[in-house]
Amino acid sequence: MTVILTACTMRKRFPPDPSLIAANLGHGELGSVGAEWADRLAQAAGVAEAIKLYAGRGMLEAKQAAADGNAALFIASAGLGLVEASDVIPSYDLTVAKGLPSSILSKLPAGTNENDWWSEVATRDRIERFESLLQIDDALLLVALPANYLKMLSRFLKTLSVFADGRVRIFTGSEQVEIDADLRPYLMPYDRRLDGGPAPGTLGDFAQRALRHFVTQVLSASPGGDASEHAAIVLSAQDQWHRPISKTGVRLNDDELLKTIREEWDSVQGRSTRLLRKLRDDLGIACEQGRFSKLAATVRAERALP
Repeated sequence: MTVILTACTMRKRFPPDPSLIAANLGHGELGSVGAEWADRLAQAAGVAEAIKLYAGRGMLEAKQAAADGNAALFIASAGLGLVEASDVIPSYDLTVAKGLPSSILSKLPAGTNENDWWSEVATRDRIERFESLLQIDDALLLVALPANYLKMLSRFLKTLSVFADGRVRIFTGSEQVEIDADLRPYLMPYDRRLDGGPAPGTLGDFAQRALRHFVTQVLSASPGGDASEHAAIVLSAQDQWHRPISKTGVRLNDDELLKTIREEWDSVQGRSTRLLRKLRDDLGIACEQGRFSKLAATVRAERALP
């Protein structure tokens, strides 16, 4: 049995329920804000299965990895907690990414972190369902998360039976990620050479691309291997790849970059991954993933206004 856990995406195929927009929440203590959000969730209607709500290449890669590995797919959602791909859920706008209007951390007291919010939003019944699958046939848990979600779930991951048994493998997009020391032995050593190998892409979908390579090339070759054996296979594969040559692009300030994003938005139907590629490859503009995500979120919010 293989279980995959990946992250939700900011891009969704349905507009958020008006009651589920984090920017509209009041400030308060963790418990009160969490209770208000839970009340709103209880009254919101589901609009689609989770796998059909979330958009973007990262989710597509995770979905394909699950199909390739005959695995159960779960999604860690900052707004909903732990959901299975087939769960029918509402659309919402909430993130733990700092600096965005929808960041829930901006509504909470200073010092509140991602782990605290996850403990508030992750419900016991969904966690028990997840844990029950991990008990089947010594299941292997494959965790593909960006750095901020890995930080949010680090405490939770260490409570799972698979962690105690060493049956977890972790994939993330940053080579310099500050990962919990207890989880580091299970971090698979993918680096930027993946972008010069069989599955090039952006930093935003790196974890899921690494996951898919692992499922199709590493796990299939060593289904019973431990973390060190799997890491050795990853390193051997990467020896055949090369880091892509970085292109020096034109630097724009935020106002200039916002103007360009607005102008090019419709040309890619608002698809952020394609837009970032267009900025970098077609227009020769230097733009970091995190900076682009914040500016693209600003434009998306502008266009959602009536």
